[in-house]
Amino acid sequence: MKIAVIVFPGSNCDIDLYEALKTVCGADVDYVDHQQTSLAGYDAVMLPGGFSYGDYLRAGAIARFAKIMPAVKQMADSGKPVFGTCNGFQILTEAGLLPGALKKNDSQSFVCKTVPLEVVNNQTIFTSQYQEHERISLPIAHADGSYFADQATLDELEKNHQVVFRYAEENPNGSLNNIAGVCNRAGNVLGMMPHPERAVEAILGSTDGLRVFKSLLENGTVIAEG
Repeated sequence: MKIAVIVFPGSNCDIDLYEALKTVCGADVDYVDHQQTSLAGYDAVMLPGGFSYGDYLRAGAIARFAKIMPAVKQMADSGKPVFGTCNGFQILTEAGLLPGALKKNDSQSFVCKTVPLEVVNNQTIFTSQYQEHERISLPIAHADGSYFADQATLDELEKNHQVVFRYAEENPNGSLNNIAGVCNRAGNVLGMMPHPERAVEAILGSTDGLRVFKSLLENGTVIAEG
């Protein structure tokens, strides 16, 4: 299984994702520049956190027009795994690959801390190694992480089991329904505000994020070979 980590101007978690996959998990992974137009030969794609294009217009709003994005959409449409964390999640919503939007935190402040989460859906490519309703802790670091959608969309997300992670015990940014991560209807595209790549080794304080990548490698390999 070969994985692409997209690098946008302003990405600052691309190295974290790369090292989590390459060094910790032993995966076959490459950096792919945002100016490329093809993801041929790749079985999964990762959109990292950071501040793509400086968030000058709106978080993720400019990155959605990057040359690489049609190839990312093609990957999603073909059923291959597409993952975005933090700014990557914002890009996926701006690109229409996931429903809803991310707006300013209710506090109007940047929030950086480790928060408790509930694994709501463990039936996705990215969460199969977790238990349903398992409590885990992952770090967040964002100013625009408040998940918003209209009521009809929220109802659909809940009905179709597209809410994958939910904030437990506290809501650090004002997200509706305490939503911390959602997937598409097919389950192959996941966006989440917390950073699992920052919780893959004990020296980092937690390994609770490691199973996101182990799940991907286990299930993605089956998809790639199937």
